Amino acid sequence: MNPEAQQSPALSAAVGILMDRHGAKWLRFAGKVLRDQAEAEDVLQEAVHRVLQVGRDFESVEQTRKYLARAISNTAIEFYHNRRRERLRRLPLQEHLIAHESSVNPLRMLEQRETHAERTLALSLLGDGLDHLPAKQYEALCMTVLNPSGDSIREVGAENGIPYSTLRHRSVQGIRRLRKYLRRAARISKSKPIASLRDIGR
Repeated sequence: MNPEAQQSPALSAAVGILMDRHGAKWLRFAGKVLRDQAEAEDVLQEAVHRVLQVGRDFESVEQTRKYLARAISNTAIEFYHNRRRERLRRLPLQEHLIAHESSVNPLRMLEQRETHAERTLALSLLGDGLDHLPAKQYEALCMTVLNPSGDSIREVGAENGIPYSTLRHRSVQGIRRLRKYLRRAARISKSKPIASLRDIGR
C-alpha cells in the first residue's frame, strides 16, 4: 500500500457501487470468519481503504469486484490470525484462571487443569493447521465446516457466489491438508487429544 498514492475518482465510484451491491454479502462472510460483527465491519473498511490506495483504475467493474472481494477475504483472514496470536499470547495467564470452587478439591483441580491443557493443545494444533492452509481452502472451510450458513455446500456456495463444484473441491482439499497436518503433529508431539479431531468434516 502506497500512502502517497492518489485515490482515483473512477475507482472510488466503482468501489461505492460494488459495496452497495455486495457489501451485505461480504459483511456476512467476514462475520463468519471472525464471529464478531464489529471486527467484520472493520475488515470491510480496511479492505476498501487498501483497494482505494492502489492508485489506479481497473479495466472493468468486474475486475474491481474480484480485487475487492479478494482484499476482503485476505483482510478477514489476517484479522483472524492476528486475533488468534493475541489470544495465544495471553494463554499462560488464562490457564491459571480456574474456578474457585475447584480449589477445595485438589484432585478435581488437577483434572480440570489436565482437561484444559488437552483442550488448549488440541485447539492450538487445529489453529496452526488452519494457519497453514491456502487462503481459498481456509475460506471454503470457514463457509462449509467452521461457520456454515446453510444446510448444504450448494446453499452456502449460492449465497456467496461460488460454484458448488469449486467450493466443494476447496473444502475437500482443505480438510485433507488439515488432517495431514494434524497427523504429522500427533506423531511429533506423541499427543492423544487431537485423535478426536480425525473425524472433522466427515
